[in-house]
Amino acid sequence: MADVIDVLTLAEGKAALRKHVASLDEATLASWITAASEMLDDLIGPVVCRTVVEHLTGRGETTLFLRYHPNTSVTSVVEYSGSTPYELVAETNGNPSDGYVAEPYEYDPRFLGCELHRRVGGLDASWARGRNNVEVTYVAGRFADTASVRPKHKRAVGLILLNAWRSMEDTTATQGEFDIPFASFPTFAMPKAVRQMFPDEIQDPLPM
Repeated sequence: MADVIDVLTLAEGKAALRKHVASLDEATLASWITAASEMLDDLIGPVVCRTVVEHLTGRGETTLFLRYHPNTSVTSVVEYSGSTPYELVAETNGNPSDGYVAEPYEYDPRFLGCELHRRVGGLDASWARGRNNVEVTYVAGRFADTASVRPKHKRAVGLILLNAWRSMEDTTATQGEFDIPFASFPTFAMPKAVRQMFPDEIQDPLPM
């Protein structure tokens, strides 16, 4: 899997924290932006596009499942039967040849989902049996680059970042005439507000 691409720029990360944090260490902030971007990826699937090369095992079934989705496109599918490679083409209604069909993403049909069906002559067929014998290259993600990410997804990463950064703050409380220092730590790594922004697209098995 290619590295997750940041959903926020450094400037956008600073803007997300500016009202809440007095000083920022840019190197630390950059790494936290990457971590927050990875967390959103883990929650709802790839956000910024990157190329994935995945090897799947054919067991004679008609459908294989890609690890990552939603996807922008499938670049190539090569099926090995023994040591012989067969490069398959995407089936269309006008070209029901020896190939495959990628199912649309359930929650947004502009993208592709995780199901990859083997097709021959317009009918379902079986993937060749083997071990890691189907090589699929695809573009995982919704947006071409960081600049084109929708505000909703940027806001979500901003909330994750703000929630995590609270543990970096020096905070004091006043008791009588004394200032008492204390540390603030988030209860949840993933804010519930972010989960509520994507109620139908959460991919982890334990929504909270």
